[in-house]
Amino acid sequence: MVDHRDILLLSFFNRGECHFLMNVYSDDRHSAVKFMLDQIIDIPNLLYIDGDFNIRDAEWNPSVSSHPAAGQALVDLADSLGLVRLLPEFPVPTHYSDTDGHANSVIDLIFIDMSCAQVLHRIEPDLRCPSDYAPLLVDLPILPENIRFSRKVLKRDSDEENDFLSSVTMGLCALNFSRLDSVDDLNLLFTAVSRVISSAWEANARNITVTT
Repeated sequence: MVDHRDILLLSFFNRGECHFLMNVYSDDRHSAVKFMLDQIIDIPNLLYIDGDFNIRDAEWNPSVSSHPAAGQALVDLADSLGLVRLLPEFPVPTHYSDTDGHANSVIDLIFIDMSCAQVLHRIEPDLRCPSDYAPLLVDLPILPENIRFSRKVLKRDSDEENDFLSSVTMGLCALNFSRLDSVDDLNLLFTAVSRVISSAWEANARNITVTT
């Protein structure tokens, strides 16, 4: 979906649908943002984007008064993906400069699905330790889900496990291992071994249903 070294896409399933979260690092040339604009990124069920966007805009950074074109491009990109900028509980800087004369700034942002726009995120300067970036924390509302799936198993020390091992042993003993003169012979043997194990498994494994 997105092939860029500074864009990380994470997927998860909820209620049978695949959803996506995205993390972005966009350098001072705004490479990642430009990439997504140029590629016309269309990701279904994209719930969230966060990252260091390296854009100082008065819309989210009170230490500046300008509205650069890159800031509007970022907002337009988020809007095209159905996302809005998430507001912080307390508006404090996200980047802390150790260079004299350089003000602290807000360059790390979160964009979220419009249905969750009422959620606020937290900027935690006290947790940045030696880093010059403060972590951004947010709780995403995800619908509860009952997980239910079936799988085949062999219970340890059960009669079925003993029958499986016996079937595999007998099947392997019946194979001819004496003729292995070529790659084709070896492939045929591998296929036969696989068939023995698969048949024993299908005959003896039992279906169980897992729920949470």
